[in-house]
Amino acid sequence: MGLEKLLYLQGVGAEFIDCFGNNIHICPEDRNGILKSMCLGYLDKDPNKQSFSDAYIEQRIYELDVKPWLIPLHHFQWSNVDEPVVEVFFPESFIGQLRVEIISEQGDVYRFQVHSHQLSIVGDYQLDSIKYFKYQYRLNLESNMPVGLGYHQISLTTESDNYTQTYTGIFMLAPRSAYCGTVEHQESELTTHLKANSASKLGSSAHVNTNEVDASKPWGISTQLYSIKSHSQWGIGDFNDLQKLIDYSAEQGADFILLNPLHALGLPDSVSPYSPDDRRRLNPLYIHIESVDEYASIAAIIQSDEFDNKKTDLFNEELLNYSAVYQVKYSIYRLLFDVFITKNSSKRSKRFKQFTQFKKQQGEALSQFVDHQLALSNNSPAAEPHHNNVSYEADFICYLQFVAAEQLALCQLKAKSVGMQIGLVRDMAVGASPTGSEVQQNASYFCQQANIGAPPDPFAPQGQNWGLTPLDPINLQLQSYQHFITLIRSNMESCGGLRIDHVMGLLRLWWWPTDTHLGNGAYVYYPLDTLLAILCLESQRAQCLLIGEDLGIVPPEIVQNLSKAKIFSNELFYFTKNYHGFTPPEFYKPHSLMMLANHDVPTLSAWWNGDDIQLRQQLGLTDSEQKYNALNDRLNEKLQLLDLLKSKHFVPSHITLDDIKQPALIHAWLSLTASGESMLYSVQLDDLINEIKPINIPGTWKEYPNWRRRLSQSLEQIMDSEDVKQKLHIVNRARHCKQSALAESCSLSAGSIE
Repeated sequence: MGLEKLLYLQGVGAEFIDCFGNNIHICPEDRNGILKSMCLGYLDKDPNKQSFSDAYIEQRIYELDVKPWLIPLHHFQWSNVDEPVVEVFFPESFIGQLRVEIISEQGDVYRFQVHSHQLSIVGDYQLDSIKYFKYQYRLNLESNMPVGLGYHQISLTTESDNYTQTYTGIFMLAPRSAYCGTVEHQESELTTHLKANSASKLGSSAHVNTNEVDASKPWGISTQLYSIKSHSQWGIGDFNDLQKLIDYSAEQGADFILLNPLHALGLPDSVSPYSPDDRRRLNPLYIHIESVDEYASIAAIIQSDEFDNKKTDLFNEELLNYSAVYQVKYSIYRLLFDVFITKNSSKRSKRFKQFTQFKKQQGEALSQFVDHQLALSNNSPAAEPHHNNVSYEADFICYLQFVAAEQLALCQLKAKSVGMQIGLVRDMAVGASPTGSEVQQNASYFCQQANIGAPPDPFAPQGQNWGLTPLDPINLQLQSYQHFITLIRSNMESCGGLRIDHVMGLLRLWWWPTDTHLGNGAYVYYPLDTLLAILCLESQRAQCLLIGEDLGIVPPEIVQNLSKAKIFSNELFYFTKNYHGFTPPEFYKPHSLMMLANHDVPTLSAWWNGDDIQLRQQLGLTDSEQKYNALNDRLNEKLQLLDLLKSKHFVPSHITLDDIKQPALIHAWLSLTASGESMLYSVQLDDLINEIKPINIPGTWKEYPNWRRRLSQSLEQIMDSEDVKQKLHIVNRARHCKQSALAESCSLSAGSIE
């Protein structure tokens, strides 16, 4: 009984519903293995220890279950800003006066006194013969309380029987929902229209003038920034390419650019943007060299034949050669930094003051990254000329972050200046590399004896282990969520939206023990309400809308809570199905981002031609029988897609699979999905140019060059392509047409299909 209670208190799940709707019980051995992974710091380092002692279980239960009731004011508490309440804990026998002081982030002070009999009891706990109560006191919004949204300081002073004691903590006031900006207003108008239109179709007497309802809904282009090719870059897509793409996309009517995670990587060896070194820092390889202020002083060197030949060689690489790119760009970064140091030796220039202010603003997150990079510098060839000058090396690392942040900010300013409604939408990975600075410099926040992944399912019968280190939910709470707050805040910089990868992690994550003797993993639960409240607060402050990647096994609790918080769902066309096939566009989730495809699935061309199935067999991932079955399943899906296109009049009713030509198919496909009810919509740059090879094949490592495939066309070719412009025109027309004219304006003529 004691062990079961401890498992519950530590958040180790006992069961879950799989993708088929079956209730799966997690075996005790696997749950205990996760518990041991969590509690290695508390257990004796005895490799032969097979179970927890009764004394340990009792002590741990006391810490997690009993002790919180004995602390009058918890170090972190929160409530909604429109109904602020203060929570305190006292034994039933307590009678006395309470003095509360709240100091807002701006320094405003709010003080009040309350007697214990004015408190409302909202919970109780029996410990031996003593009963403890959880009390609430509702703050008066009409008394000009100077605290609004934010993280405020709170202190509680108790006075009872001539005994006075003061407790302090953090009092967070959060909004009930995330920021949606003008998108929320558009969505509200569309929802009103759809309800009225539905009533009309059902025979209601309500009159609906659909010609007056504008169905304009934001859309954008998604891309892996590193994969872009251009003649101005050094072998990897950079922030200058992003600026050009912003200009071009805005001209075509796009409202946002959805990017891959821009996190710092453990380069040059670790290249997956979803397995980062530190999610709080940017990857310096995205810096556009010629746009750096100091470039003019080294232009003659960089424009020499030596560097020009290197640039040409990097451009001609079919795959992204991270090692070569790293060596060339970092050698130039050194030259730029030397100029920066020389020009700012007096430390009085405007640029040096900006640099100093940047370091101060970034605080501990930047310091931790620098410390970790310095510890690795002996293995970095680029650092050898200055490896004995620690101060120089530290400022060099900070300088690259400074320049990268500067250029990213300019990209968002560019997006807004050319009329994009949202601008950049960044992406945040679900975890970080166990060897990276984020984990190593914040060890107390993470459980380093476990990895994040997914349980077994038909797509991965052995389960998925992503090799990422999970945050420890208990330690996260004990440290007032500071790492999570910093993480979210840094990822909302210089963007209008943030996509959160595997958003189910706010509720639960599947943990695999790093010690394989400890079983096959289990779900571990997180404080969902608090994490959502922090997200909503940071979202409103940054005016950054949120998109939760909720693909896979999605428990109903996360669906309901994300909806209440106005966090956009993330739909993917291939997985949006019902019993009859692909979901019709009128049934897409309204408050969602519909992605036609993403980095983990085949491109449209590859899917239609079965190239992804052929590739998996070539890589030895499937046998002949599995390939045969997959091709049969794909044939059925293609028929389902064609039937849906016919039913919505995007292709003529007599068309067969053999008749339809792929260019026309893609146009119809774009029209279909872009006309859906999802408030946000994106199409990959890869699909606009008919790429065949995938960006990433889940479940592979050495079999395929994941995250290194570059686009087959340069950015200059893409922007000059009439085919790409036609596709984007189709999307723009579908997203901005009137509801009453949707089918007519978005459909293609029969002559363009056959």
